[in-house]
Amino acid sequence: MDPRRNPFAPGAGTRPPELAGRDALLERNAVALDRIRMGRAARPSVLYGLRGVGKTVLLTAMRDAAEGEGMAIVAIEAPENRSLPGILVPALRATLLRLDRMKQASEGVRRALRALAGFAKLKVKYDDLEVGLDFDVEPGLADSGDLEADLADLMVAIGEAAREKGSAVVLVIDELQYVPEEQLAALISALHRASQKQLPSQ
Repeated sequence: MDPRRNPFAPGAGTRPPELAGRDALLERNAVALDRIRMGRAARPSVLYGLRGVGKTVLLTAMRDAAEGEGMAIVAIEAPENRSLPGILVPALRATLLRLDRMKQASEGVRRALRALAGFAKLKVKYDDLEVGLDFDVEPGLADSGDLEADLADLMVAIGEAAREKGSAVVLVIDELQYVPEEQLAALISALHRASQKQLPSQ
């Protein structure tokens, strides 16, 4: 085969010319995104498989579909030896600021940013958390120091802000296997709480 025309796309996350055989998975994701936007429960997706089978490519396609629908995306890659708060806070801050620029100013987004400021005080526990937040903390909102409780408060505040803006927030994490188990459990619990409240965040 002519190497110039070979459809193989070497490299981590490099999209091939066609996502063959992935239509059912992409449709399931589209249904979940529609449900999230409507504030209905949707099951989060976890893609798993051997290295090189196309997980990152599919994740990117799913992220692009959500962005194409006007949803706010929090896209991160979990590196080894970093805490979930350390990688999540800067990405959430950027997403909330983008969300705040949509339409009119929003108290919900400002409250979510205050929740994020309280959550960022976990720096004592997660010393890789470095981000500047220019927002006051709302006492009692995501500032207890308990990761599970604070992350749940934060995700609820973000979901409420998204609903107020008529949007949805979608969290996309590549290399999820590097997130420590107790932090992943806290994230799952937080997303479950937002889902129970029928908030457009997943």
